[in-house]
Amino acid sequence: MERVSIVIPIRDEEAAIGLVLERMRKATSVIEGFEFEVVVVDDGSSDRGSEIARAYGARVLDNPAPHGKGAALRTGFSAATGAVIVMMDGDDSHRPEDLGAFLDAVKLGASLVIGSRIFGGSEEYTAVRAFGNIVLTYLFGVLHGRYLSDALNGYKAFRREVFSSFDYTSVGFEIEIELLVNTLRLGGSIVEIPSHERARTGGRSKSSIIRHGFGFLARIVYERVRGAHRTTR
Repeated sequence: MERVSIVIPIRDEEAAIGLVLERMRKATSVIEGFEFEVVVVDDGSSDRGSEIARAYGARVLDNPAPHGKGAALRTGFSAATGAVIVMMDGDDSHRPEDLGAFLDAVKLGASLVIGSRIFGGSEEYTAVRAFGNIVLTYLFGVLHGRYLSDALNGYKAFRREVFSSFDYTSVGFEIEIELLVNTLRLGGSIVEIPSHERARTGGRSKSSIIRHGFGFLARIVYERVRGAHRTTR
């Protein structure tokens, strides 16, 4: 039976993380052929999020400085024991109910699966965020030869070798681009499935349209200039 590691970074998400893990428990209970572990990475929280996650049976890790989504995910990926890794947010915007469709795509040969908000819809999108995502996703296709609908969504599943075959350096949200480019460097396939993004449950959004938008842009260009570099971990 193949193991799946679900990695969830949190920073001050005590209002949502219990609901996320409860939904996750229900979703995984009806998926056959896999066993699951949940790894919650606390990225410098000042609330009870970690305590709540432990009460739900999650394995909780502290992310050392520097803090950031990418750094927290790298901490979780390194500690994960599964052959398949799933990354999702801890604010209840991503639907654990879609996990079965992600894993079906992996079983059919996908190296990395993205939950597309373009096909599934989003309650979080503003016009500016939607436009920025479309532009950056299109630019990713132009520079890297793989056109997608929603390259930036943080709900992804991928084979472990996508992470273990490379040295990752992203500290922030741009780890989304690093994962995609490294999948292509391995010659792996990227598949998108519809996934609806709910409005976050409590807390405050950690993303900045301008700051993180430029971070995505810089990473897209950097990885194109860097070329087909591969470092075995």
